[in-house]
Parts: sequence; C-alpha cells; structure tokens
Amino acid sequence: MSDEKILTHARLLREEATKLLHNEGLLSILTAFGKTRVIGSYTLDTMTWRDIDISMILPDEQDVGLFFEIGKRIATKFQITKMSYSNHFIRNFPGFDHGLYWGTMLRYNEQDWKIDIWGYGENDFNAHMADFDVLHTKIKQADRTSILRIKHTISQRPDYRGDVYNSMAVYQAVIEEKITSVKEFDDWIERNSNANI
Repeated sequence: MSDEKILTHARLLREEATKLLHNEGLLSILTAFGKTRVIGSYTLDTMTWRDIDISMILPDEQDVGLFFEIGKRIATKFQITKMSYSNHFIRNFPGFDHGLYWGTMLRYNEQDWKIDIWGYGENDFNAHMADFDVLHTKIKQADRTSILRIKHTISQRPDYRGDVYNSMAVYQAVIEEKITSVKEFDDWIERNSNANI
C-alpha cells in the first residue's frame, strides 16, 4: 500500500474512533466514574487498526465491584462480542501493570474494535500518564509516515502485539534509530533479538 493510502487509512480510522468515543458515548460512560484519558495510537495519531487504549483513575484501585459496573454499562450500551476481565494485582502476569483490566471486543458500524481499559489508583495513573506524555512528545518529533508505514505492515502479522512485533518497538526504532522501512525494522529487530526492546 502506498504511503498516501496508509495515511488516509490512519485518518479514517481515527475519525471512526472519534465518533465511537464522543458521538456514541463510550468516553462519557467512563468519565462518569472518574478521570479518564484516551492514550495509545489514537492520541499519538498512529492508528493502523481498530484499537483504542483507555486509562482511568478508580477511587479505590482494587474496587472490583465498581470496575464490573463500568463493564456492565459498556456491555449494555454497545454491541459487545467479548469482554475479558483481569485483576493484575493478584494475577502478577509478567510485563503487565498492577491494575484492573477490561479487554473488550466491540462491534461498531459493522466493524470490530478492540478496546483496552485499565483502571488504576491515582499515583499509578499519574505515573503512566507522565510516561505516555514523554512518548507523545517524542512521536511528534519523529517521522510519522515511517511509523505508519512499518506499523501498517507488522500489525497484520500473526505475532503482532507479542514480545517482539509491537507498537513500542516501532516507535523506538523510528525515534532512536531513524528506521524508515519494514526491511530496516526487521533488520533492527534481528540485531536486537537478544536485547530487551
């Protein structure tokens, strides 16, 4: 796919996500429970597939009942094909935050959207948002077209979002190494296969 088509695809995805978040009321459901921020590729303007990441402050970070009420509001408002709940305070899954998590598959406008919702206490929320803001600043100064070019290709690979092929790896490669192509990215992954990227 040409760069022009990839850029157009990213714009259309973001416009669709905006309608889901704002016009259809997904975000207002969450903000009714506390401070909420949409992060990830939507805010970074690097969307290549239908995926939205949302973080929110819970008054009590381990209030499972409240978190299920949030899930219920979403499930009764939208067409939900799947909701997966995890309590990462007790799960202790390597590489994941300590928080409550909904992994949701939502059908909107005849398309399937993956919605990741994390509930944190205020301190963890603020720490994560500070890290995200640093990344956002770096992304603004990076070659967005290269990011989208690489992400568009690798997001279609079966192992995308694993330990190797993921958005953060793309951002790191483009920001730090000025990688501009999928071939260069794959070579960079190979060189760093034994490093923690």
